[in-house]
Amino acid sequence: MSNKNKVVLLTIIATVVAATVPVIGMLWLSRQAVIQSEHERLTRYAETVVERAEATFQNAQRSLKSLSPLLLFPCSDEHIAQMRLIAVHSGAIEEMGYYEYGQLKCTSWDRRGQALRRGQPEPQFTTRDGIGVALEQPSFVTDGPSMMAIQYGAHVALVQRERFVDVVLEDGVHVVLARNGFGLVAQYGVPLSAGMAGRALGGLGTQDFDGFFVSTVSGDGWTAAAIIDGQQVLAAMTGEQQWFLPAGVLLGLVLVLLVLRVSQARLSPLAELQLAVRKREFIVFYQPIIELATGRCVGAEALIRWRRPDGSIVRPDLFVPLAEESGLILPMTDQVIAAVLAELGDTLRADRALHVAVNVAAQDIKTGRIIDVVSQMLAGTDIRTEQLWMEATERGCMDIASARVTLARARELGHSMALDDFGTGYSNLQYLQGLPMDALKIDKSFVSTIGTGAATSAVIDHIIAMAKSLHLYIVAEGVETLEQAAYLSEHGVDFAQGWLFAQPLPAADFIDFYRATLADYGSGPELIRGPQAATATALNA
Repeated sequence: MSNKNKVVLLTIIATVVAATVPVIGMLWLSRQAVIQSEHERLTRYAETVVERAEATFQNAQRSLKSLSPLLLFPCSDEHIAQMRLIAVHSGAIEEMGYYEYGQLKCTSWDRRGQALRRGQPEPQFTTRDGIGVALEQPSFVTDGPSMMAIQYGAHVALVQRERFVDVVLEDGVHVVLARNGFGLVAQYGVPLSAGMAGRALGGLGTQDFDGFFVSTVSGDGWTAAAIIDGQQVLAAMTGEQQWFLPAGVLLGLVLVLLVLRVSQARLSPLAELQLAVRKREFIVFYQPIIELATGRCVGAEALIRWRRPDGSIVRPDLFVPLAEESGLILPMTDQVIAAVLAELGDTLRADRALHVAVNVAAQDIKTGRIIDVVSQMLAGTDIRTEQLWMEATERGCMDIASARVTLARARELGHSMALDDFGTGYSNLQYLQGLPMDALKIDKSFVSTIGTGAATSAVIDHIIAMAKSLHLYIVAEGVETLEQAAYLSEHGVDFAQGWLFAQPLPAADFIDFYRATLADYGSGPELIRGPQAATATALNA
């Protein structure tokens, strides 16, 4: 072979290697990136199942223990009603039963249980604090699927095993759950072949067998595995690889970056917040509003909180800015209003002098959407529009023309409008005169300067004077000391809220707090609100 032919041959070989090796290498890397991303996703599912299982078990355990100290005659109407109430409101328990001498005496539905199921279930395991668990127990009253029986003392709670794996799954994913040392509890998702669940639960971490991707985690006495058909994951990628082959290394690199970006998007804060909105993970706390002249609670500000499935609470400053930026604040506001009407509806109907203030997003102030939403929610509730205040921030009212239209329309319907966090924006008298408001809320940053001698401490006097000149009610935020409360009262501030009186409370605690102030000071007059009555009726009249 001549030198020329050798050069040609070596050139061809080098060209083939240069063209194929980078492509093959990038395709292999992209495949590995997809597998790793999928395992991370499956691990997240498995962790969520463990969290869900433990939360469900703890819910049932707390419900059972709450019955033990009650002095109720066994299987009396009161006893059965209490068991039924716990079953309805626990979110996990389907049925409850009471046993005497190993025989079922009554259930949360009737006292005929002994005619249906006689023997008390034998626990397969018992926790350190005396909670017995039987994995298979028929229903007390129906012929439905077996449930998990959780026992404490003479009471037994039946929980559908699917409750322990009640998580949102994407197509193709299957999850299985076992109690450590006692076998399979539940599974959910696409069908699996026999023995797959046991193999998946037999190890920990990431596993691949029989063409399936598996991620298994263990915690709090539970083991969960998330499973998906690996061919299903890689099939979609194979079709894309064929298109990337002619493009060489560059397109292979683009594919890797695309896969990584998709993986990151699944775990991004925005994706988590979107899922929280869909699953309605938000709850409402209520900050009492106190009438300084009497010390009576006249209302509350509704404050949104994000409670994750594990029970942890996310601070509003960590998710509200993202919600406002993404537009998710609108459905979140709707959920807050719905929660207020559901949780405080009876109290609001019982006392027309009570009101709840809801923060309204800037976009709602600009478009007026919130007015129609609130009107629809209030329809048929017998809760007056005067009892639902709306609070807008100065930033939310920057478009004064549209804000004036929304605020005026709300006041015509009877809602009181308050300007929240006043003093932190571009506050001035001309700005206030341009907006139809009923109340002004002084930001806590100014309240905190009272009595400190700070250079900004005089600003609060100007804010109070400005509000009085426009005949607005004044609410001071962030009141934490008696000195601050006394100063505000002496200077004619109508209402205050802050930790001096109470921290934000769940609905039940707020109702107790509110009733306690009524017991001390008596109920006040019915509130009159609206543009025509903004200066006609004082809250402490």
